[in-house]
Formats: sequence, C-alpha cells, structure tokens
Amino acid sequence: MDQDPDLLSDHGDVVDQMQREWARLRPDLSFASLGVIHRVLRASRLILEASDAFLADYGLTRGELDVLSALRRTDEPLSPTTLAHTLLVPRSAITMRLKSLQVRGLLSRTANPADGRSSLLVLTDAGSGLVDEVIPAQLALEDALLAEIPPGVVEGLVDPLRALTSVWEQGRGHQTGSSKNGRSGAAPTSPGR
Repeated sequence: MDQDPDLLSDHGDVVDQMQREWARLRPDLSFASLGVIHRVLRASRLILEASDAFLADYGLTRGELDVLSALRRTDEPLSPTTLAHTLLVPRSAITMRLKSLQVRGLLSRTANPADGRSSLLVLTDAGSGLVDEVIPAQLALEDALLAEIPPGVVEGLVDPLRALTSVWEQGRGHQTGSSKNGRSGAAPTSPGR
C-alpha cells in the first residue's frame, strides 16, 4: 500500500507506521529493534538508489564504484575474496562486478603466485582515472543528501552508527540464529564474555 508522505510526516515515518501496525496485530511482541534495523535498511536503500542514479552518468553502479575505490585505496593488488570480505558482499556479486569492470578495461587480473586458483586485481590507468574523476562528484552528492538533514543530526549519528557497525563487524561469523524453527533469539556475545 502506497503511503501519503504528507500524512506520514504528521505521524512519524514509514517505520513508525510499521511498528504501530505490528503492535496492533501482535501486542505480545516488542518491535523496538524494528525501529533501528528498518531505518538503517531504508536509509541504505535510499542512499543506494540516489547513488546508482547519479553514477549511471559515469556508466557505473555503486557496487562497481565500491570495487574500484577499494582497489584505488590500496597499494597492493587484492584478491576477489579479500574484496568480497572488505565490501561485505557475496563472492558471486564480486565476480559479476569484476567481469564487467574488466571487460570495460577498468581493472586487470593476474595470477596469484601464492594461490594458483585465485587472481590478483589492480586498476588500469583508465580505472584509476575514472575513480579520481568520480569520487569528488560522489562526495558532493553524499554531502547534498546529508544537507537535507536538520543541522546537528548528522554529527550525532556518527558515533552511534560506528558503535553498531563495530559490534556487528566484530561479531561476523558468529551465528545469532539458525533456521526458522531453531532460532536462538539470543544476542551475539562479545569476545571475552
């Protein structure tokens, strides 16, 4: 069901409405986590939508720019596995991005001398040039997106978001739940507990 933005602004955002609807249907459950998780997910989707639309003029997606940027920032060639881990994307998604970027002459692959089954990736001169052209424009877009937020709010988001990502990145690899029937529901524990 489409929501009227004017109606939502008087009564919160879409997530507030989701919480009210779920609370009505399932008053036995707490939907507090939905307020954080779904706002982070929605913010991410909105940022990616704006970024992909902007980057289309450069013939890139945000995922492709992330690959090119990771290669541009490093002084050494990277393996596809390292890229997938760094960018938090499935190996299959990295493979698709790498093929597209390689066909367009933006990166090159060489055999990995330490692992014959793997390759190492480096930017070509064209890839480096494209990243150097796109990054200032991408930063201007992101600054413009954040400029729409009331003053002081953005600065207040940095530390809480860092806390979220830090805890979750440290906990990667730990299972917090498994199958539908066997969910533990337990919060991940920090190392040393």
